Amino acid sequence: MTKLGRPSGGRLRSRLASVRQSVALQQQDAPSPLASAALSASPPFLHDLPGPDQTYAPKQPITQQLKQLIDDNGYAEAFQRAITAVSAQHVPELARIQTLFQFYFYVDALVTWTPELRLWEWEGDVYHERTDYLRITQFYYYFNQPTLEALQSPVDPVSGAELTLVSRWLRDCAVSWGAYLDTPESATRLASYKFGPEYAWQDYAGWPYATFNHWFSRTFRDIDRQRPVAQPDDPRVIAYPAESTFVGQWAIGTPVPEGEPMPAPASITVKHVEWPIPELLSDSRYAADFEGGILAHSFLNVYDYHRQHAPASGRILEAKFIPGQVYLEVDLKLLDQEQRQSESSALANALIPPRYLDAADNTGYQFVQCRGLMVLETAVGKIAVLPMGMAQVSSVVFVEPGTEALIQLSEADKQHLDYDQQVQKINDMLAAKLVGRTIKKGDMISTFLFGGSDIVMVFERRSNVNITSSIGVHYPVRSQYAYANIAELLAY
Repeated sequence: MTKLGRPSGGRLRSRLASVRQSVALQQQDAPSPLASAALSASPPFLHDLPGPDQTYAPKQPITQQLKQLIDDNGYAEAFQRAITAVSAQHVPELARIQTLFQFYFYVDALVTWTPELRLWEWEGDVYHERTDYLRITQFYYYFNQPTLEALQSPVDPVSGAELTLVSRWLRDCAVSWGAYLDTPESATRLASYKFGPEYAWQDYAGWPYATFNHWFSRTFRDIDRQRPVAQPDDPRVIAYPAESTFVGQWAIGTPVPEGEPMPAPASITVKHVEWPIPELLSDSRYAADFEGGILAHSFLNVYDYHRQHAPASGRILEAKFIPGQVYLEVDLKLLDQEQRQSESSALANALIPPRYLDAADNTGYQFVQCRGLMVLETAVGKIAVLPMGMAQVSSVVFVEPGTEALIQLSEADKQHLDYDQQVQKINDMLAAKLVGRTIKKGDMISTFLFGGSDIVMVFERRSNVNITSSIGVHYPVRSQYAYANIAELLAY
């Protein structure tokens, strides 16, 4: 929930009513009053949307691929039913999209949208909308509709299953959108983020940023002062690998042998579903070492610092990128008058409309998402660190130890390689540059690009880890995450 303003009583209600009216007008493509000439309003998102009786030919290659996929497989009715269902729910902006031609226009606009926060000035204050988060949830809300969800790969333990055509297109769409966010054009509205207090622009180095992704993966001005490492000389203290909110921990079961009544691998159980640890670790050679251990999960919000750091000092045993789905569970939330007046959180001056889309971050579907894997040998046992690509964050980029040099493919490297071949090439690079190297607790290990994302850690049973974090609390990166009560420290 969002803190909407500082006044109280009737004055607050009056002010918020006026601001919400401004929000409603903006969503109907009326001009938006902004705080300064430097932040003059960009054109409304769908200002050139064709009418429901008009045709439209997709212009972006990824949208053209979608049209071809729909035409070749007879998916037009499934997409139209999803579009009609969303339009009928009066979701702001999406209510205007009524036809498949209009949906193609929407996808074209989305993958070339320049990220910004929409702003409104009222009595000297500037209110903002979390527009980047809104764009992500809007898109995935369509694919949460029953007729489109049925065309995607199931979010279940299905190790080795190939992605469906629609799931593969969603992954390609994330890559296409990400490519635009690597262009200078994507950085032209970044000044608007200075009006969102939760983005804390003043804490980071780098202004002006060359691209949106440059901003999204920004660095602290002085991380050792701003985010000191928890007990750097005590190997039993495990540090937060990411600026994130703690979700919970799960005990990992031990495997049931073949031939027994219910054979099963080591797994965690979430909402009556068993999620196998070998699947999460993509058949890592070290998967069996985590039987009987602990899995812990935290999530990052769109405005969080999006670089990851080593939770402990150790030697890198394994590092790889694991391809998978890009998926996000999105729900339509409805707030009545009383709920709107009582909203309160750490998000100052952020506007939440009465009808808004919100993403759930349930534990489980991380097992089938695009993700990274780094297995560390530490003084308290093995630790698997898994930066999880969620929704548009399909890019998990590792760095060379002791540096911030990204390990990624150049455009020349990608030439004539399909997606699977690119994954193999990057994993060959990771094996060559990371495996066998040592890192210190708090060292940077990877970064995300665009979106919200998750971080999962898996600990061995012998580490006897006590998670000291509390569910629902947001923790700074490199602060204390857990304490290992291991009987005797190990050599690595």
